[in-house]
Amino acid sequence: MKIRVWIKSALAAALAVHCFASVGQAQSPVDRTTLARAVELVDAQLDKAQRETNADLKRRMQVEAYLALLSLPSTHRQYEAADRLRAIDEALAEKTPSSDREVIEVGLAAARTLAEERDDLQRIFLLDRQYSGLSSGESVNKQYFLQLMRANDAEAMSWFFQSMQPGVGEVAGIVNRSVAIDWMCQRGHRSLARQVATRLTAPELDAAMGLRLADLGASAEAEQRAAGSMTQTTRRAPAGPEILARLAVMASRRGDSAEVERLVRKVVEAVEPRQLSPDRRVSVDYGDCDWTLDGGFARRWQARSVYWQSAFKLTAQPGGTPLGQPYLVALADSVAGATAGPASVELIEQLIAIFDKSARENGIDLTNAAILAADAQTDLARRNNAPALAWYGARQSLILARMAAGAPIEDAAAKALGVDWAVSFLAIYPRSPLARRLAGLAGADRETLDRINPKLRAQLQLIALVLEGNAVDARALMEAEPAAVDLDAGPILHIIEAQQNAGLAERAAAALDAYLHVFPGKDLPALRLLLLQGRVDKAKAMLRDFVAGSAGAFGVSDIFVGVMLLRELGDRSDVATLVGLRPGADTQEASRRLVEVADALAWDGAAGEIEAATRPLPRELAQLPAKDAACLRDTLQGLQAVALARRGELEAGLRLIEGRSLDQRQFCWVGKGYDSKPIFDIRFLVQEWTRRGHAVP
Repeated sequence: MKIRVWIKSALAAALAVHCFASVGQAQSPVDRTTLARAVELVDAQLDKAQRETNADLKRRMQVEAYLALLSLPSTHRQYEAADRLRAIDEALAEKTPSSDREVIEVGLAAARTLAEERDDLQRIFLLDRQYSGLSSGESVNKQYFLQLMRANDAEAMSWFFQSMQPGVGEVAGIVNRSVAIDWMCQRGHRSLARQVATRLTAPELDAAMGLRLADLGASAEAEQRAAGSMTQTTRRAPAGPEILARLAVMASRRGDSAEVERLVRKVVEAVEPRQLSPDRRVSVDYGDCDWTLDGGFARRWQARSVYWQSAFKLTAQPGGTPLGQPYLVALADSVAGATAGPASVELIEQLIAIFDKSARENGIDLTNAAILAADAQTDLARRNNAPALAWYGARQSLILARMAAGAPIEDAAAKALGVDWAVSFLAIYPRSPLARRLAGLAGADRETLDRINPKLRAQLQLIALVLEGNAVDARALMEAEPAAVDLDAGPILHIIEAQQNAGLAERAAAALDAYLHVFPGKDLPALRLLLLQGRVDKAKAMLRDFVAGSAGAFGVSDIFVGVMLLRELGDRSDVATLVGLRPGADTQEASRRLVEVADALAWDGAAGEIEAATRPLPRELAQLPAKDAACLRDTLQGLQAVALARRGELEAGLRLIEGRSLDQRQFCWVGKGYDSKPIFDIRFLVQEWTRRGHAVP
């Protein structure tokens, strides 16, 4: 199951986040570099490049300077920079792979992002057309969309949406509008998204906007769209049942069992049994508009690292569209997710009866499907029997929903039950009473599970005890039943996140305490939850464990994140203390620890602290051979230069990296040498300086 998360103001407050405005030391206005001076410094690099005799170094210096010019909010030589950069790139394309092309690619992406952040349409157009040869229509539309979003102008945004024209057919326009609604939700503009979706009343948009309105809590409007789509004549099946099923999922997450029952009966009345086949599906996953926590936190924290930027392309991972669940399964799960008891069991049994009737009307023999499911062991067999297996799988899911609603755990349910299903169900429906039931398993239910799968029973009970905040019994279970120890504990945090997202703050806090008691140690998602819950002292304790861990193998590990967040939480431990938190480390380990600490200090603009750490080096590194010491100081001085640029002192930072060879533009590691993408150069320093808001006249 895909879980998406969004950092809210609670996390910002807990971290005292100062993001790009953060600096670790007091600044003197005299030391800050002005925009005019920055332009002069870039021009000076171009002059030096003209005099450089090494062809490779000359080309690199030009590439860096042109990228710096295109990153500044200045029109100085911008067309020349774009023309020359394109000519260099085209010439390199005819040769063997070159690191210069990678510098161009990464640098242009950063320059474009900076232009988007300051609404510089002229620069966006230049980068799209003069360098890439692309039409800027899409870019201008996107930028206008972002402007309207920031202005929170519902009327103008609605007009913008209504003016969208499909690219190839009707579906293209619908998809574009749906994506734009998701973008608003991703950026925290849910109220605006709801207003806009409500105003988009064109019949062809009923399906797309109905689902978004359901996620945004506009139940009445979504139900109106469902009714409207039922009357439409299209080649596709009406989306009304899908919208109603999605509304049932959302009502279940709120714990509104009466609303769930009403919606279930409305779907059953509106759709003939024959049409309720397993291929008619609805998403039960969390979308951008109904998940309020942030799942990209780890990537953003890593992106603050200079080394991470020099080693990896920071692009978002492509996400697939979830398959969803058959309508009847989603409805049955919604019933079980909201409440448990005889009435819920009876309603799900009615849905099972409708499912069986649908199978008969569609010519499906469920008994034969069960036999095929037992025999389909190969990929070929599963493909050949896919339709029957889909019906069998849906029937098994309905049996599990009946059990989750309070029916006895019979053999059929026990055989279908698994950890993956339980974790997914409890995360989708965080108010479900299933966890409480599993935590106190006894009598016939326990006997059935012990007879069929005792390991599964122990693992389910452990998960449930943690979710119920019962740390003592959960720990005792682990000690008494070794089978429970084999559990992958990570998915439990997904459920706790779902509790937090649903507003069940006390339950989420109790569950997290139990989780950390049973599964102690460093845990990035658990750390984020502690910060969301405002439990700073516990977060600090875990962060110190992060810093005391081992350094990464020439890369960012827990140490960077630990030091970076500790400083944002007000901990100003000195470098020697941070490096020494892991006693007995060898010189390579100690040197990598020092680099990660300095990387975190560079994010905070703490140039003075980085400089102090190199004069002299910490005692663990005092006996380094001269070559290794010089290698380490190259990296530390590069990080100091970045820190200076981030605090506004671009010129001082550039002085520190002046005259570096191509190798010295990389990170240098004790025992390995220079090994990373180029990063300590004028391009990167200018972009970091601009990103922090220092590029002002």
